[in-house]
Amino acid sequence: MEGATIVQQILKALDLHCGKIQQQMKEMEDRLRTEIQDTESRLRAEIQDTENRLRAEIQDTENRLRAEIQDTENRLRAEIQDTENRLRAEIQDTENRLYAQIRETEDRLHQKLSDLEKRTDARFERLETKMNYWRLEWSETQETVDFLARKTLQHERKLRSRAGQNEIS
Repeated sequence: MEGATIVQQILKALDLHCGKIQQQMKEMEDRLRTEIQDTESRLRAEIQDTENRLRAEIQDTENRLRAEIQDTENRLRAEIQDTENRLRAEIQDTENRLYAQIRETEDRLHQKLSDLEKRTDARFERLETKMNYWRLEWSETQETVDFLARKTLQHERKLRSRAGQNEIS
C-alpha cells in the first residue's frame, strides 16, 4: 500500500503541478494573445500608415504628373501659338511683298502701255500727216491731170478745128 500511496501522492503532486503548469500556460497564452493582438494592431497600423503614405505618394506623383502634363501642354500650346503667329507674319509679309511686286509690275505695265500709246499716237499722227500730204499731193496731181486733160482736149479741138479749116480751104 505504500506503493499506492506514493503513486497517489505523486499523482496529487502532478495534479498540483499540472494546475500550475496549466495556469502558467494560460498566462502565457493570454500574454501571447495580448502580444499577438498588440503585434497585429501595430502591424495593422503600420500597414495602414504605409498604405496612407503610398496613397499620399501616389496622389503627390499623380498631382506632379498632372502639373507636368499641364505645364507641357501649356508650353506646347504656347509654342504652337508662337509658330502660328510667326507663320501668319511670314504669310502676311510674303503676301505684302507679292502685292507690292504685283503693283510694281502693274505700274510698269501701265507705264509701258502708256508709252506704247504715246508712240502709237505719235506714229498715227505722222501717218496722218503723211496721208494728208499724199491726199494733198494726189489732189494736186488730179487737178494737174484734169488741167492737162482739159488743155489736151482744147488743143485737140483746136487741132481738129484747124484740121477742119485746112480741109475746107
